[in-house]
Amino acid sequence: MRAALPCPFCGSMDTEKQSDFGTSLMVRLHYCRDCRSSFEAIKWGDNEGLDLPEFLRGGGRREG
Repeated sequence: MRAALPCPFCGSMDTEKQSDFGTSLMVRLHYCRDCRSSFEAIKWGDNEGLDLPEFLRGGGRREG
């Protein structure tokens, strides 16, 4: 299990991941329960446990 990220607005550790993808594929969306703010955190190549759509999983090219 991944440790909670600190909120960049209030510093609270009472945060949760809301989504594997935010406004782009390279960020995750998180939520702070204390200040009720949403924030994004950059992913650094750690695709383990992501709920990726099949076309983003890699593993070959489409034949057409």
